[in-house]
Amino acid sequence: MEIIDLTYPFKEKILPKKLILALGFFDGVHLGHQHLIALAKQEAKKKNLPVAVMTFDRHPKEVYQGKNVLYIDNLNEKAYKMKKLGVDYLLVMHFNDAFSKLTAQEFVDNVLVKLQADTVIAGFDYTYGPKNVANMKNFPKFAKGRFKIIEVPEQTYDDKKIGSTEIKTAIQNGQMELACELLGGPYVMSGIVGHGLRNGHKLGFPTVNLVWQGKKVLPKIGVYATKTKILGKWYDSMTSVGYNVTIHQGRKIFIESNLFGFNQEAYDQPVVIKWYKYTRGEIKFTNLADLHEQMMKDKQEIETYFAQQK
Repeated sequence: MEIIDLTYPFKEKILPKKLILALGFFDGVHLGHQHLIALAKQEAKKKNLPVAVMTFDRHPKEVYQGKNVLYIDNLNEKAYKMKKLGVDYLLVMHFNDAFSKLTAQEFVDNVLVKLQADTVIAGFDYTYGPKNVANMKNFPKFAKGRFKIIEVPEQTYDDKKIGSTEIKTAIQNGQMELACELLGGPYVMSGIVGHGLRNGHKLGFPTVNLVWQGKKVLPKIGVYATKTKILGKWYDSMTSVGYNVTIHQGRKIFIESNLFGFNQEAYDQPVVIKWYKYTRGEIKFTNLADLHEQMMKDKQEIETYFAQQK
């Protein structure tokens, strides 16, 4: 898969041939997004054309509404998922001031047509400007027959919409199993191993301290059954999201993962955490001995959980 950065305005023929173009922000690349991309691939196979997905480098709400948006995926994580789904091109549009001021007609004329879209596929709620005008209902009027339009209806799970907002809420509530079902796989956080306080080492539970990238939605404070990848290998692990209230009195949130069977120094190395199950909340213990005893119980519970999954 090739990643192409786009800045408006751009020249014609960014790509050498016509393409099937999927539109959306695709945060999380969840089951609804995967269905949309699967339909794009079906269309591409019929016409022997490549599949391109166009997303943005930041959410439009950050520009139009000035909101501080939290994300399920950073751009690298999104790109990894797109590659696994067989997308040929990931087009990342820089959401600059000029692009944000495009009318609906200008978006179609100066972006979609210039990208040589043979077919455009988007969800029922996709907008490309003010939603009372730039919506899927009015899309054919702006397209003027220059490309085929496929509108994908709402996708549901247990009669609930599969959407990024619903997934973020599940993650923030510690409902990692629900998030996994809606995403089609566990929630992922990636980054590098940072320098922590080494309190885990003192307790006999050495941890890697995740320094994550981007404005990621954070799981609820507590302890989780996770799998952590470091130095090219996956390990069952228990991961704490919290303030280290027993030892540390700051207000900074730490994400620390104890990998079962791993005890190496790995500072500044890439690390990936997959989140499976919330096991308990953060507890302030009166002494380190009680904390150590609880961590032993946590490890046993999480080892049992993963053993039952096999």
